[in-house]
Amino acid sequence: MGDRPESNGTEDADAGSERAERTHEGADDENPDEHPYGEDWPDLRDRVWRRDGHACRRCGADDRTIQAHHIVPRSAGGPDVPENLLTLCRPCHGVVHPTNDSFDDVRDEASLFPDKDAPEPVALMKSPEDRVCDRCGRERDDPTELLAWRDPPTGSADRPTDHLILCKPCAGLVLDRNPDSHREDLEGNHRFSVGEVSAMVDEASVRPSVWAPEPVAVRREPRTRRERVVDDTPLRFVLNSRAATWAVLLVVGYLLLMVGVSAL
Repeated sequence: MGDRPESNGTEDADAGSERAERTHEGADDENPDEHPYGEDWPDLRDRVWRRDGHACRRCGADDRTIQAHHIVPRSAGGPDVPENLLTLCRPCHGVVHPTNDSFDDVRDEASLFPDKDAPEPVALMKSPEDRVCDRCGRERDDPTELLAWRDPPTGSADRPTDHLILCKPCAGLVLDRNPDSHREDLEGNHRFSVGEVSAMVDEASVRPSVWAPEPVAVRREPRTRRERVVDDTPLRFVLNSRAATWAVLLVVGYLLLMVGVSAL
């Protein structure tokens, strides 16, 4: 991998300017006196790279351009100290800064899952959408709670995709109900078994999200009275939604208040 202009890689997400940066193969630095982070930055960055074995802390790659990422952004007062810095390859740096368009040319090269040993600040799925289960619509912050169904039959020509994201309970349900799904089609960043996800099926929502694509839009048989009365009926849109529940309570409270006032 030769020398090439790169995003400085240490700018915060609100910075999009391109500056020359060296790769882990050892390109020459710019004049330290002209570096925007000061004359000590190149040495500090090199120390962090050596500490991290010149490998990306999110995906583990050691054959890509690497950059130093501020855990707490400089714009938020994050200091230039080793404890606040992590080595990231440029595609994974783009994952951590999803709105920084200076990474748009390489973000797609990042792995879908972070490495299972990735530090928490960079243990992120490839995109914010990949943190949401495509069946139930729930967001999961922990990537170990998610699995990806690679190359699923989309069931819809207007929604092509090379993967669907499933939380483990929904993955167990889909494996049980959809004959087109198989264990070998699922992947994650950790070991898992069919028995593990099958044991979690009861935790899956009874009904899929209204936005669930056809291959994962499978229903779970309700097991309790609440599931039969609420989770398997349109009532779920009211009682299972915090915002809707509060709205109903406010309306009821307002009506009771009006009744009380009119009775005075």
